[in-house]
Amino acid sequence: MLIVFGGSFNPPTIAHLKIVKKLLSTYHGSQILLLPVGNDYSKPELIDIKYRIDMLNLLIANIHDVEVSDLEANRSYQGTLASLRELQKKDADVRFVIGLDNLLKVKRWIKYKELLADFPFIVMNRNGLITQEEAQDSFKDIDHDFSFIDFDEDISSTDVRLYPEKRNELLTKEIQAYILKNHLYEE
Repeated sequence: MLIVFGGSFNPPTIAHLKIVKKLLSTYHGSQILLLPVGNDYSKPELIDIKYRIDMLNLLIANIHDVEVSDLEANRSYQGTLASLRELQKKDADVRFVIGLDNLLKVKRWIKYKELLADFPFIVMNRNGLITQEEAQDSFKDIDHDFSFIDFDEDISSTDVRLYPEKRNELLTKEIQAYILKNHLYEE
C-alpha cells in the first residue's frame, strides 16, 4: 500500500512527523510518500518547493519506508486526483491522508467526486472539530471510503510562520537550522 500524505508543508512541523510515525505504526508494511504542492498552488505565503522538499527530507532522514515526491515540482498544478492517478501507475493500492479540518474543504477541490470515489482517504481525526459521524454525513450523497485515525496534535505551519518565537516547540532542530541558514519566513 502507498499512503500519500499531501500538503503545503510550509514548513513541515513536528505534527507532520508525528503523523508519519502514526501512519507507519498503524499500517505496517506500507510506504509513505510525502507530496508537497508545487509552486503554482494558490497560496500567497508559499515558499519555493525546493526549500520545502529539502526540509521534508530533513524531517524523515532517519525513517524507513518514507520518501518525498517532487511530482508537483515538475509540472503545473492539476489537483490531487491527477497526482494520485500518476502515482497509482507505480502502486495500485494508493490511499490519501488528510486532516479532518481539511476534509470538509475537499468539496472545493478539482474533480473532488472522482477523487473521493477512486481513492480511499485516511482521515487524521482531531478532537473538537466535528465528529466522524458528522464527517461521514456531510459526504453521504458522494461515493467515498474514509478511515479515521485519532490524532489530536494542535500544531500548524501557520503558527510557525506567524510566531517565530514558538519554532523551538513546533519544529525539529534540523528544520529550525535550515530555516535560519536560508533566511526563510523572514519579514
